Amino acid sequence: MKFSDSQGSAIVEFIVFVLFGQLLVFAGSLQIAENIDQKVRLELFASQLARAEAVGKAELLIEELRNDYRLPDAAVVPEDCPRRLVCLRVTSNGAEAIGMSVKNV
Repeated sequence: MKFSDSQGSAIVEFIVFVLFGQLLVFAGSLQIAENIDQKVRLELFASQLARAEAVGKAELLIEELRNDYRLPDAAVVPEDCPRRLVCLRVTSNGAEAIGMSVKNV
């Protein structure tokens, strides 16, 4: 096969550009999947921590929840909400989630 004629060049171009395009799409989809995974873990962490706070067990469970959801750097900030509710804002790596639960009274 000669690469100097147009047919050989077209085959090489097709292989290179298609493979390069597929690699770009694959890398982009991996990045999107990673972002979605982090957001879902953060949402679950926030809701579980709010529930733990509502039953008075947040101090015991916060480190366990951080390990379970692989969020060691998650910052938790209490939010203002009605007395019957517990509201928390959780941030990690630029992502943010709010957890809310009803207090057990």
